[in-house]
Amino acid sequence: MPGILEHLAGVEWPRTMVFGITGRQGQSRTRMMVRYGTEVLAGCTPGKGGQEVDGIPVFDSAAEAVEAFPELNSAVFFVPAGAVRSAAMEAIDAGLRFLVLTADGVPLHDEIAIREYSSGSGSVCLGPNTVGLLDTEGYLFGLIGGSADWAKKNYLPGCVGVISRSGGLSQLLGAFHCRPNLPGPREDGTYGPLWGDDYPGVSAVVCVGGDPVPGITMLDAALAFQKDPRTGVMAVYGETGTTQENDLAKAVAGGEITKPVVVFLGGKYTKAGVAQSHAGAMIRNDSETWEAKHRALTDAGIRVVERPDAVFGAVLKALE
Repeated sequence: MPGILEHLAGVEWPRTMVFGITGRQGQSRTRMMVRYGTEVLAGCTPGKGGQEVDGIPVFDSAAEAVEAFPELNSAVFFVPAGAVRSAAMEAIDAGLRFLVLTADGVPLHDEIAIREYSSGSGSVCLGPNTVGLLDTEGYLFGLIGGSADWAKKNYLPGCVGVISRSGGLSQLLGAFHCRPNLPGPREDGTYGPLWGDDYPGVSAVVCVGGDPVPGITMLDAALAFQKDPRTGVMAVYGETGTTQENDLAKAVAGGEITKPVVVFLGGKYTKAGVAQSHAGAMIRNDSETWEAKHRALTDAGIRVVERPDAVFGAVLKALE
């Protein structure tokens, strides 16, 4: 069955290039991705063309890699924040459809430029400042999972689509939906196992990143899960800053999204103008406050919970 990338980027199965593959993080994360099942065909590091990393050929440019492997359609980037803009544009120019930008600290004007550049190209970017994406069909991008063995053990196929602005919450919301006998607060006010061995599992986990100008937004991810036949409910981590949660609420209220959505909304005590946790969590106007988002989401009929472990019981209720 096609994974979530078909609905996010029109990519039925990812065939991937790794930018920065010769660096320490690039090498270790490439090994993890390959062990999980991701098809990595090439790497790209300027000046290192002709080398290999675990048998994967390295090229000086994206264009050279695509010439050697025309089937390449996606890329993940382990490059410094200052190099993300030029590397992403190079990948877009080479015709790659799906890009995962993991770096934190990318300048805001670079994020804006990447988003504008990709919008007219047919390419989509996840991030910056993301742990990536994992699909239980058998591929992952970025930092998610920690190790391939852990990811295979803790992210198991099921019906929950996870969307998050936080890397840590992406992994928590994903893995805990796959844990037998998971304890948590129940709908009747008691605390204990929410389900037995029949856990709901996940279809995919998408971390949109914590920056002010993400490529793929929460709404983009939700619309992809809406189309995904495996997904029965969406578990979402939102917070203050940007209007992503507001846009999601409008789509639910307008009938674009009909599958149930459960949101843990963080940042209740965030003050305006203060960068708390993620750069994108800063409140710049009234529509970006916790109160405004909470009101928009609940008015749209979305279940909002105020503690992370309450997500799981709410998901179970939505599935029932």
